[in-house]
Amino acid sequence: MNIFSLAIVAVQLFSVCSSTNLPNIVLLVVDDLGIGDIGCYGNTTIPTPNIDSLCNAGAKLEHHLSSATLCTPSRAALLTGRYAKRMGMTGLDGIPPVLMYAAGRAGLPQNETTFAKIAKSKGYTTGAVGKWHLGMNEHVWGDQLHGPLGHGFDYFYGLPFTLVDGFEMNSKLFKVKDCLDGTELCFILFCMIPLRFFVGRKTFFSCIVITMLISWFFLEHFFMTKSNWWQRSFFMEKFLNSFLMENNEVVEKPINLETLADKLIDKSVNFIESAAAKSEPFLLYHAFAHVHTPLATAPRHKGASAHGVYGDTILELDHSVGKLLEALDKHGIAENTLVYFTSDHGGDHLQLGPLGGYNGVFRGGKSNGALEGGMRVPGIVRWPALVKPGVKVSQPTGLMDVLPTIADIVGYQSFDNKLDGVSFLDLLTQNNKSFKRTIFHHCASEIFAIRTALDNGKVYKMILQEPLLKMDGSCLGEMCDCYGPRIRVNQQPLLYDIVEDPTESFEIESSSEIYEKVSNVMRKDLHEFYTDIEATKMPSQYGEMLRVMPMPWLQPFLDK
Repeated sequence: MNIFSLAIVAVQLFSVCSSTNLPNIVLLVVDDLGIGDIGCYGNTTIPTPNIDSLCNAGAKLEHHLSSATLCTPSRAALLTGRYAKRMGMTGLDGIPPVLMYAAGRAGLPQNETTFAKIAKSKGYTTGAVGKWHLGMNEHVWGDQLHGPLGHGFDYFYGLPFTLVDGFEMNSKLFKVKDCLDGTELCFILFCMIPLRFFVGRKTFFSCIVITMLISWFFLEHFFMTKSNWWQRSFFMEKFLNSFLMENNEVVEKPINLETLADKLIDKSVNFIESAAAKSEPFLLYHAFAHVHTPLATAPRHKGASAHGVYGDTILELDHSVGKLLEALDKHGIAENTLVYFTSDHGGDHLQLGPLGGYNGVFRGGKSNGALEGGMRVPGIVRWPALVKPGVKVSQPTGLMDVLPTIADIVGYQSFDNKLDGVSFLDLLTQNNKSFKRTIFHHCASEIFAIRTALDNGKVYKMILQEPLLKMDGSCLGEMCDCYGPRIRVNQQPLLYDIVEDPTESFEIESSSEIYEKVSNVMRKDLHEFYTDIEATKMPSQYGEMLRVMPMPWLQPFLDK
């Protein structure tokens, strides 16, 4: 691009982003969507006309990357532009990989700057609708020190937690199964025998009954005496986490899964209409509950696709995107509204079969921190006032780049914390621009892979360690491990030209000149990253049971 063209772009950008004409920003984030699930990324069997219209009218980020292959760390990085490990939002061996309860005390720290805080500082009205899953309250109900209202959003409607399979089940409170699997009940009874020497018979048997009831409850519905101490029964999964909030009020408990997508979209449309009436710029973060299991849709979409219930949710997702775009058109604000569409990480078809998202040609999927399928996600940007239709960006970009891009657009520079993301604003107006960059791919708190883009346009990926796989490419457990005997550490790391070899099938010979050259660059960057992050990171918040488990005073109990 010559100097004259650059000058034209600079003038365009200044006129669009001047303080009196800041663009509206709509961020659409899907849960567990595979890159191969939508039309403009190659799917020919599920119609997604509304999502495809975004692609056709804007820029397609062809090498777009999730920040992590599970939802909580990925979303933490999206909102802050920083690796989740920096803020203690990643797991370790023997502790949970993500936040497990809506009423836990862990979550997004107050000292993090989110894109909502940035936009609000520039006069934006900000709203978050849908899935949060970054923590909520810490000390008292409503403080939202980890919630949307505590991180720059003026309005919130949605799920403090996420969807989980227990939400569609009607499990019973009174059952006796898991509490009999171990020896805990016998041990508790044995320990109570000496009490008989100090109290009367009636008191002793009363204590036995009360102790056994309490023990039954905790052993049957929580796994605190087991290695996966953070888990719970399906009953508790639904009772504790299935509810919708509007700001600080619980408005639905449990969640009606069939009407959920429509409720969320209606709230986002209302937010757009309200903000448009004020003639002030707004930022809307709409985090879809789809297409995470359980897969439930409104009756109009049931059985409508060729891919069962998963395909039905894709149709409902696309319908929802269409309603949001209609709202922008209706109020005449589409021209100067940036719409960004992505997924929090790759799909889960390898673990879930037809109930999970399809990752196209890429191997691996959700929770696999080494292979492309879990980290390659769709990335679409439509902004008619600045971005021309048909732009294709081949330079690696990712969810961590959203905050720096928004900061670039609104002119925000006052960062207290070091950013890991890089603005992709320039890439939206300059096709085929390349620059050197290294990205680190984590599984929990461990670096499993390194990706380096060189300024000549070549992109290489090195796999340091990876989960063991079955013959079909899936991991050995319900989800991929990050620690333990089912992890293979590559003593000679595997190097791929990830653009020419997206399926990671042909390793570059370790004796070759290119291997030595690229691996030296990666090792240098890795050493610098380790030195920096070890000096500044928070310890994992998930290691403290009293921060992970639900606190009664932070937990809504009554159905609504």
